[in-house]
Amino acid sequence: MPITVGARILTADGYAVVTDLERHGVRLCFSTGEDRSVTYSQLQARAVGQDGAQALHSSLFPWWTQLEEAVRLEALFKQECVLEARTGFRYGLRELAQPGEPFHPFGDDFGLSLAARYRAMSKVITFERSVDRAVMRRVYDGELAGHRIAARTMQRWDSLWVSGGLRGLVDGRAIKGRQAFDIIDADFRRIALEKFAEYDGSKSRPNLQEIERQVRVALKNEGVTDPYLPDRITQEFLSHHWRATGSSVRAQRSKSLRRVAGHQSYPAQHPSELATDLTMANNFVLDPLRERAINVEVGVIHSIATRVIHGIRVFPRGARGIDVGLLVYDAMRQFAMVVDGTTIDDFRWCGIPESLDLDGNPVHIGRRPTVKRDLTIQGVHYLPGVAPTSLRSDHGSIFVGEHFRALLDQFGIELRLSRGKKPTDNPHSERKMEDLERAYQQVPGYKGRSIHQRGRFIGIEADEPLLTAEELERHFRRWVAVDYHRMPHDGLALPGAPGIRLTPLEMHDALADATGRILVPQHPDLLYQFLPTIWLTPGHAGVEHKNLTYDAPVLGDFRSVRKGTFRERDSAIPFHTDPRDLTRLWFRHPETDRIHEIPWKARHLIHAPLGDVVRDRALARIKERGGNRSINKTRIMRQIIDEIGELTTAPATDEWRNKLAAAQLRWEQSQRDHADVAEAHRVLEAGGSNVLRLPAAPRGDPVDPVDATGADLLGPDDEPWPDYRQMV
Repeated sequence: MPITVGARILTADGYAVVTDLERHGVRLCFSTGEDRSVTYSQLQARAVGQDGAQALHSSLFPWWTQLEEAVRLEALFKQECVLEARTGFRYGLRELAQPGEPFHPFGDDFGLSLAARYRAMSKVITFERSVDRAVMRRVYDGELAGHRIAARTMQRWDSLWVSGGLRGLVDGRAIKGRQAFDIIDADFRRIALEKFAEYDGSKSRPNLQEIERQVRVALKNEGVTDPYLPDRITQEFLSHHWRATGSSVRAQRSKSLRRVAGHQSYPAQHPSELATDLTMANNFVLDPLRERAINVEVGVIHSIATRVIHGIRVFPRGARGIDVGLLVYDAMRQFAMVVDGTTIDDFRWCGIPESLDLDGNPVHIGRRPTVKRDLTIQGVHYLPGVAPTSLRSDHGSIFVGEHFRALLDQFGIELRLSRGKKPTDNPHSERKMEDLERAYQQVPGYKGRSIHQRGRFIGIEADEPLLTAEELERHFRRWVAVDYHRMPHDGLALPGAPGIRLTPLEMHDALADATGRILVPQHPDLLYQFLPTIWLTPGHAGVEHKNLTYDAPVLGDFRSVRKGTFRERDSAIPFHTDPRDLTRLWFRHPETDRIHEIPWKARHLIHAPLGDVVRDRALARIKERGGNRSINKTRIMRQIIDEIGELTTAPATDEWRNKLAAAQLRWEQSQRDHADVAEAHRVLEAGGSNVLRLPAAPRGDPVDPVDATGADLLGPDDEPWPDYRQMV
């Protein structure tokens, strides 16, 4: 309906009447005595009855229309009582006077006080309610205590109307729990939501009072000086969004990622589709050199389809590309572990023979099930190897580095990177780190998931027998074999068989039946394909790399090779180098395809871990002292040994202590990896058999000389071991 002069408008401050029509709006006279212009966009025409308003002001939206009709009528009744007592007119304006108004004694014309008017109004309303059948029925039914309304009650209505207008007269009990947040000022809500959106895990969140203060300041800076902010609903709005952001930085980060997270599981159907990730371990480990607690990182590589953990290693902080490459190396190899009573052997590489013999008990593997047929923890536990076809990882520098990418290209593995700062793209790895919590809590040095969970005394201060990094890694592998791989996983399901609970190894066996053999042709020297390659030219004194000279008898035939023999442009030949241990290089003989160790000439003179970090620091210190250009190589070698001795015996700074601890950890891991290779070669060369018996001693223990000859390892009727030189 059109708005005309004389139309009645209901506003939050009472009634108003249209006195003039303007170009862009109307001129309103309010019951409070105010006279101002209002744009058409702030009015909404309504077709109403005799007692209703002909239009509504925008200040009533949307809260007024959301109220129940009985609540609205009650509020309008209270307002009419207040307006008539104050002005003498039910709608507060002479232009909207009803027949007979003003009645005695209401309004200023009769000269009575406001209290006297409310006493008179109380009598009038009490009489009207006494003859109202609907009201009296509610009284008789016990719904109302009585039909009388006291003058004191009306004076309270007057106070509420003066302070809050029509909103103040709405019974709060009637709207409790029903009001929407839309009644709060729109600018306040917008600014508050923008403020809450800032807490996405990238910065710390202040308390709720400070956030409200910041919102109100921003609101004032935008020129909004009088917003409508009911206390209860405003606090409810702020508290609701405060809780929704999350109680921790981690929860806030997860919430911010929901907008870009997928809604379906990754369609991995092949056991060779792997995922990997690294994280800070939730346990301290012991640094044996300095006898102090240090932090380490844990790397895991696992199958997305089967959830089998194919490799787990402990690294020093700041893992590198070669470290994660060794996780892929572990994933390609099959392992077995023996549990005998209370003794648990470490995982041993078992190649790809058709059977294993552990303590004289042949156990067939290959296409046979890898999961134990019985439920006991005793016996042999297998960790299957796979030939990876794809690898999911985050965008960390170690995964996108040149060495790691070249390694994956070499084996034809597709690298599938998550989007930057989107850990939800690799949820399986993130969840795998949560599974490790069970393993963390089983050994000393547990420090909790975050600082607020950390005890007062921990590590050395708690007088706990901390594990070394090697012992922690061995603990993880045992936990994988006897705990994780034997527990049903909620994320595993077979199509057509709902409700079946599967362990990771059971899922691996089920998919292996469909995919066939998924192993990499094994070779004891597989490790060296994961190490960096450098090109050096042998001379009469050997080969020189970073001021270190290496030599071995096997280089005798390659000291003067013809140009283009190994590389087109020069006479250099390839060597494998392990940055974790620079006391030796490795050379693959082109005729025998056998890896040969090329030791550093001064290796026997040093008793410290010589990694790339230690070597580079020693050379830097020699350069700082002026260099030794006029001194022969023997003197340089001795000075390097002296510098390394000083660096390892008396670390000067905390930074260097941490680097030295990391170098020691990497060096020890390197020794174990190369010892595995040497042990496999010894067994292969001992007699040639397709039954590989695993020593019962834990990895790293010295091998008995009798066993090294093969006399006790190989049986007279064993079949020949396959020739690995023809397989690679």
